[in-house]
Amino acid sequence: MRQRRSSTGFSLIELMVVIAIIAILLSLATLNFNQWQRKSQIERQTRELMADLNTARTESIYRKQSHALIMNTDGLGYILRRYSSPDEKRTSTVQPAEIILNKGVHYQFTKGSGSSIGDRIFQFDITGFTNDWDTIRVNPVGSGAAFDCVVVSASRINIGQMSGGTCVQN
Repeated sequence: MRQRRSSTGFSLIELMVVIAIIAILLSLATLNFNQWQRKSQIERQTRELMADLNTARTESIYRKQSHALIMNTDGLGYILRRYSSPDEKRTSTVQPAEIILNKGVHYQFTKGSGSSIGDRIFQFDITGFTNDWDTIRVNPVGSGAAFDCVVVSASRINIGQMSGGTCVQN
């Protein structure tokens, strides 16, 4: 006579299959979370750059003093400076009296073309205008971020998304 097997538990194979499925789902969730986090950090860094450029522009108007945002040599940060007088030029050998902000960033800045933006200066006069037009992109491009570039023109600063080598402004 055959003995009946009790079916009150799980077999080892059933447990291994369930654990494998859970591991696969967790690895997919982790990959998606890392991509989402990177996109979010790029968007935050782009917004902060735009805000700091706008700060330089508005402070120039409000204080009647020239302000400049100077990119670091390596493209991993920038300095926001207030010049001591409207006559002080950025090429002056005398350093500006006040550094307002010295910020390091996680993702590297480059020009819109992809070339180095190191030591690039965006200087705003006392009317808030600049002659330093350029596109700044946050690398890596193609990360899926909703915006990853900043366009600086004479009287405006806009954010956008790099597409085909140009910054499509939002």
